[in-house]
Amino acid sequence: MPAVGTSNGPCYPSNLTPVPSDLYLDCTVKDCIALWQPHPDSISLHTWADSTKASYGASLLVYHIFLNKNNIADPDRAPANSSLISHFILSLASCYTGQTIQGYMYSIRAWHMLNGLPGPYMRIT
Repeated sequence: MPAVGTSNGPCYPSNLTPVPSDLYLDCTVKDCIALWQPHPDSISLHTWADSTKASYGASLLVYHIFLNKNNIADPDRAPANSSLISHFILSLASCYTGQTIQGYMYSIRAWHMLNGLPGPYMRIT
């Protein structure tokens, strides 16, 4: 699968390339969780392990690709409402296990919390 990107930014697979936005910078997946901010005054994640940042960032990338494909405007992406989260989960259900989807949801919830936003309500068992 061909990758696309900028000459000084990361390359994403062509089916996982986010739409350019001032709020969602071109960065590696491990930096997405810190740099993709619905509000530019977010906190630093200097205490998180790179593996956690990469895992959460990859989930956040998939979430934003879902939002792009569904034409969800930047202001409507966060805080995410329950309908949006439900549609995202449904889009994952045919491809991933429940445990993997649970990881995606933890990532999206963490991203909300780190940005001082109410996290999507989810009962995770």
